[in-house]
Amino acid sequence: MISALAKSSQVLDEPKYLEAANRARWFLEGRVYQPASGKLKRRYRAGSADIDGYLDDYAFLNQGLLDLYEASFDVRLLSWAIRLQETQDHLFWDQKQGGYFTTSGRDRSILMRTREAYDGVEPSPNSVAAMNLLRLWQITDQQSYKDKAVKTLASFGPRLEQTPEAVPYMMSAFDFSLAKPRQIVIAGVPGAEDTRALLRLVWQRYLPNRVLLLVDGAQGQKQLAQWVPSLATVKRKQGHATAYICENYVCNLPTADPPTVARLLDGSQPPPK
Repeated sequence: MISALAKSSQVLDEPKYLEAANRARWFLEGRVYQPASGKLKRRYRAGSADIDGYLDDYAFLNQGLLDLYEASFDVRLLSWAIRLQETQDHLFWDQKQGGYFTTSGRDRSILMRTREAYDGVEPSPNSVAAMNLLRLWQITDQQSYKDKAVKTLASFGPRLEQTPEAVPYMMSAFDFSLAKPRQIVIAGVPGAEDTRALLRLVWQRYLPNRVLLLVDGAQGQKQLAQWVPSLATVKRKQGHATAYICENYVCNLPTADPPTVARLLDGSQPPPK
């Protein structure tokens, strides 16, 4: 739901959907998340949170946080996503085969730990986890995230090869792992009209296999630069919101011109000066 609201706020340019996504996030953070342990509870009712979270709780919330970051650019969401990923790896990672078990193995009433990959009405938690890892790899430039994603995909290799139609979201993650992902970095003042104009160019397009980051010249940029040091030097040009469109953090020349940004997003180089 958080993902759907965050994406709706972008493509429809509707602030009330972003507000709703944030309210849902605050509820989960305040009621079912345990900061001391980094763990999630699965149920909340009448003031009580209970039942340890399963893999899908972690994977889907992490996806929601990553999508919500790309709508709000609150860098604290990325820090929380990284912490959740660490807990997920600790509780559910299959050390022998790769991929994630559905449960932690601590509930003695569950006789067998399974690993689910079928993408039905909802994508499977392993498919979502693989995509999350690839996105975190691009956001933080940490190879360990990609390594885990590749191991997850390899662990379901026979299914990907034999019945790809049963795992469409995992196939999307597989495509991401083979592609040259793009990092789209906007340097601008959050909420300013020139910043939003460049963001709309991204939000209006179907651009798979990319991440979207906002460097604000303030605390958010400092946090991003701790993960990717080169982002410390990214800044607006001549006081205007500026786009840096990169592959492996090797960027085209920065531009504040919306038509040029649009051409770069669509895969065309800007005309010579």
